[in-house]
Order: sequence, then structure tokens, then C-alpha cells
Amino acid sequence: MREDQEKEQRRNMIIFFVITLFIMMIYPHIFGPNVDVTPSAQIQNTVGQNSEIIADLSSRPAYQVDETELIPIETIRIDAPRISGTISTKGLVFNDVTLKDYKVEYNRNEKVSVFGDSVYFATTTWKSNTPSVKLPNQYSHWKTNGTVLSPKTPVILTWDNHQGLLFSKTIEIDENFVFTITDTVKNYGSESVELCNSAEIYRELPNQDAESMGFYNGPIGYFDKSLNEVEYADIEKKQNIEYSSRGGWFGITDKYWLVAFIPEANSEYKVNYQFNPNRNNKGYVIKSQHNAIRVDPSMQLSKTQHLFIGAKEIQNLDMYEEKLNVPHFDLVIDFGRLYILTKPLLYAISYTKDLVGNMGLGILLITLILKLILFPLANKSYRSMNKMKDIQPKLKELQRKYENDQAKLGQAVSELYRKEKVNPMGGCLPMFLQWPILFALYKVLYISIEMRQAPFFGWIHDLSIADPWPILTLGGLIPLPLPTFLQIGIWPIIMGASMWIQQKMGPAPADPAQAKVMLLMPIMFTFMFAQLPSGLVIYWTFSNILAILQQYVIQKSDEKEKAKKLKTLRSK
Repeated sequence: MREDQEKEQRRNMIIFFVITLFIMMIYPHIFGPNVDVTPSAQIQNTVGQNSEIIADLSSRPAYQVDETELIPIETIRIDAPRISGTISTKGLVFNDVTLKDYKVEYNRNEKVSVFGDSVYFATTTWKSNTPSVKLPNQYSHWKTNGTVLSPKTPVILTWDNHQGLLFSKTIEIDENFVFTITDTVKNYGSESVELCNSAEIYRELPNQDAESMGFYNGPIGYFDKSLNEVEYADIEKKQNIEYSSRGGWFGITDKYWLVAFIPEANSEYKVNYQFNPNRNNKGYVIKSQHNAIRVDPSMQLSKTQHLFIGAKEIQNLDMYEEKLNVPHFDLVIDFGRLYILTKPLLYAISYTKDLVGNMGLGILLITLILKLILFPLANKSYRSMNKMKDIQPKLKELQRKYENDQAKLGQAVSELYRKEKVNPMGGCLPMFLQWPILFALYKVLYISIEMRQAPFFGWIHDLSIADPWPILTLGGLIPLPLPTFLQIGIWPIIMGASMWIQQKMGPAPADPAQAKVMLLMPIMFTFMFAQLPSGLVIYWTFSNILAILQQYVIQKSDEKEKAKKLKTLRSK
């Protein structure tokens, strides 16, 4: 019977290993890499390119070409401390913003363009229920008082509909990523008109799934004290999704970048998310509309909105939340369900990074602090593990004695645990406590821009991506094409070795089959962690090393205590 049990255990082990290996092999092919629709190239947007992009929208009934404009097209240059770009006086759409502080790749000087080279823009405009009222659109040519927009030099643009309405737009920019847009209309005619201010964001994506795995990517808004993540697929399915709100914000978020409108605080408006396909691409429109207001002759109406175009830096988001009275603007970062851990952890790592000058060292310092906080609890657990190790011979004796009677074996083992005052689950407690921290740190490393292209030492130039030095090809020196699951870097191997050492220092499981599974755990984790951000692997490795040192010290201390007690007993 015992031989049959061993055969069954071996069979189960082989099945388990084969299934695990199969999952590792097919996982990248099923889910694929994370589809990040973040722009990857800087767009050198001239007036000609601007016209081509706008002309590409001419097939949509919502946009009518105005051929009566004879005002020359000019280009307003954006010159702010952290962003650059251009705005064409034809249409006044924002579709060219480059971030001066962010490179497309760490070893290239090319800067990130938020809008990229696809059809993607933001604008503010006016709406009216009276079809005969001529309103400015993206084909209207505006007059400008200047050609450079900077924090010290706002620009004012005007457009006359020649029906008694004079429209003006004042655009300001701050030191970071926020444009302030004030739309004004003056009625110099003889008839009243009802107008409502509107803001629009339009984006086209290829006809493929634009969702991303591991973080939220797409249309987003905060309406009436609730965060709403309106996925591209939902808009495509429902065609039109509407929200009403007082205050709040809305926009489109990528992994690291954001385009979002922030209406005036406490203003009431509606937001529509609409699906608007165009030829080979999927088009998505986010359109806000305030309540209509009657503008009588000689009356002037103004509406102000803020437009955020830039990087999702937590400190800046929190600053704008307070400065502009924007509720929960930090939620544009996908902190996940562990928000209570993730956001403080991001702040802590950012602070330690500024303190020590290196994000990787900041992660190590935070790991050390967490270990110190959990030190007393970990001590108790490691001592419990040592007791489990001490009673291993007695457990094996019970297994031999009751090998044919599992019920009596369970009773005998429970009695042994009670007699020796051992908790078999006590050694698992530090691991359980680490998992929430691990998940929170994973989120921080994976979605926060503070980690993007943050270097450590040596070959680690970006803590937010996997270790780029595959050991099997000597860092790419050997031109050997490998499947994704075999591209294992140095840090994952060190991490796996640390897990193996830590496992050997603890007690072996009483169940032989379980013991064999545990032997595979370091190998499995090495394969899994090889595809995770290197910063996470470094954290886990350093945490294991600290645990090994702590466990070693406790073992030596317990051995001395046992020797002391034995010496006392012998002397008696």
C-alpha cells in the first residue's frame, strides 16, 4: 500500500510540474505583452501636419468645414519649463505636447510626445441648440495677439462669426502640465442666443484590443464622488455612455500619461463617452456640456476650464488636487485595491530615493525599514520554525508507526504539536504579512512614473521592467532566440537561490509529496519573477537575504540556549 501511495505521489508531482511548465510556456502567447498605448515617439507637428490630422476628421458629420475663413494660419509655440509643443490658430486643438523631462528610451534623447503621432487631441468650444448660429470649430481660423505661450506670456485669440458674436479664448500655462483656458463670448448683435460651453477629447486607436493587463488604461472620470473607469470596449458596445456631475474631472489615461479636463469647481455639466469609428481605426469621443445660458445683446459670458496634459506624478497630482480643488485627482494612477498601502509606499520610496539619490537604494532602505517593523513578529515565527525542525524525527517516527491509518496519524501529530507547544502555521506568518506589501510594491513599480527608467546599478537601467540581462545568452552576446519564459536575468536567479537557502533553513513539510512540491517552489518563482519588474525582484531578494540573516541568528541563539539547558541538566 505504501508503494502505491509513493507511485501516486510521484505521478501527481509529474503532472503538477508538467502543467506548471505548460502554463509558463503559453502564458505570454495567450495574454501577450502589456498593450500600452502610450505614445512612443515625439511628433514634430508643423502647420501642414496639423492640417492633415484635422482634415482626417472631415468624414464625421459632427465636424463641418468652414471655407469662408481667409485669416492666415499661425503657429503658437509652447515654451514652458517642462513641456514644449505647438498650437495651430486653425481650430485651436491641443495635439502636440512634448515632455521635456521624459525620454522615449533611457539611452535615447528623443522625448515623449503625449499625443503621439495618432489622431488624438483636446479642445474647448461652444454649443448651441439653434442650428443657424455659426460657432467656431476646428476649421476656424483665429486671430492671435502672440505666437509664444509661456507661464509669463499667455495668449489671447479671437474669432468673429459675423452674426453678432465675438468669441475669444485666453490660454495660460503653469510651470508644470496645466493649461488654463478661458472661453468668452460677447454678444454685440441685436438678438439673444443660448450657448453652452463644451470640452472634447478625441482619440483614435487601431482596430485591436486597447485594454492593458496589470493597469487601467483608457477613458476615466470622477463624477459625484465616484471614480468611473469607462473602458474602450464598453464605449464600443454601448455607443454612448452619459454621466452628470458637479465638479470632478474626466479624460483619458495611459500607463504614465494623462490628458484630462478639470471644469470649474462645483459647476454642473454632463459628460458623454461616444464611439466614433473612422475607416481602419476605432474613434472615441469624450464630450462635456454645461447648462445652456442665455446671452442677451451687450452681454458677455465666460467659462474657465483647466486642461492637464502631462505625466502622472503623484506629488503634482496631489498639488493640483489642493490648488484647483480637484477631488481625488490622484486616482488617475491605478493604485488598485491596496490604495491604503500603495500610495504611502510610493511616497516613502520617492522620499528615500531623494534621500539616497537612487531609486533602487530607496527600495532597499524601505525593505529594511519594513523588516525592522515586522522584526518581533518574525522572531516569534522563526522560533516556531526551529521547534518544528527539532520535532522532525518524532514526526517521521509517527508516520512510520501509523502509515496505514491516516486518522490516527492526524491525531498523533496534533497531540505532538500540543505537547511540544508548536504551531505548524507559525512559520508562514511572515510570508502572509509580506504578500500585501509585495502586491502594493508591485503596483508601485509597475504603474508609477517615478519608477519609469529609474536606474539601480550595473545593467539595471529601468526598475520598472524585467531584468534585461538573460543569463542563457550572456546578456545577448549569444544570438540565441529564446522563448519569453527562458529569458531569465541575473537578479531572478539570485532571488531563486535566496529562496532555496531560506527553504533549507526551515523545517521540511511532514507530507513527502508536499516536501517535493516545496522543492520546486524556488524554481517556479525564478521563472515567474523573471518577467516581473526588476525593482520587485530586487526587493524580494533583499527581503529574503535579511530573513536568512535573521533566521541564522535566531538558530544560533536557540542552539546556545539548548546547550546551556543541557549543561545545566547534566550538572544536576
